[in-house]
This record gives sequence, C-alpha cells and structure tokens, in this order.
Amino acid sequence: MADAEFNFRKEGAVGILSIKGSLDAHTTPQFDKQIKSILGKSSKIIIDMEKVDYIATAGLGVLIASFNDAKSAGGNIVISGMSDKIRHVFETMGFTKVLTIADSVAKALTMLK
Repeated sequence: MADAEFNFRKEGAVGILSIKGSLDAHTTPQFDKQIKSILGKSSKIIIDMEKVDYIATAGLGVLIASFNDAKSAGGNIVISGMSDKIRHVFETMGFTKVLTIADSVAKALTMLK
C-alpha cells in the first residue's frame, strides 16, 4: 500500500494543496476529503503535484469532480508541477484539454489572480 502526504497552505484567497506520494485506491479517499475541505474555504485552488509519483483513475476522478465543483462555485483549480510521467497520464486521458495546468505554483498563482 502506497502512502500520500497532504499539506495545505493559503496565499491570499488561493488555497494550495501539496501532495507527496501516490494517489491510488488507498489514498484517494483522503485526497477527496482534503479537496472538499479546501473547497469550503476557497474556490481558487492549486494542487501542487510536483512530488506525486503515481496517480490512479480514482485520483483522476477526484480531480475532475473537484474541478467541476470549483467551477460551479465561480472558482478554478490549477494543477501544477507535474512530472513528465504524470503529465503523460493526463495527456493520454485527455485531461490536459479539460483541466488548467501550470508548470509551477508561482505560475499557477499568477493564473488565479
């Protein structure tokens, strides 16, 4: 079983969730809980995936649902810092056409202001 660590911080009105580890069947429920908690505080969110080494379809499902929830609340979710491996998964699934993606947290912050 893989582990994941979640760290939340705010920069102004933007919530930033940094993830380290794997988003798989075992860690996705905690990921979902974290995102829902953040959506209660901010509709502008950055998900920093720089240290994510694996994402399963369950994790992708949480991202899409959260993106839709943020959009419904008048906000946005920007995914930042993906490795080439994770970006390939997003491209293969067609998520790069749907989700907002930035190379870094700094660029994501600029996009959300």
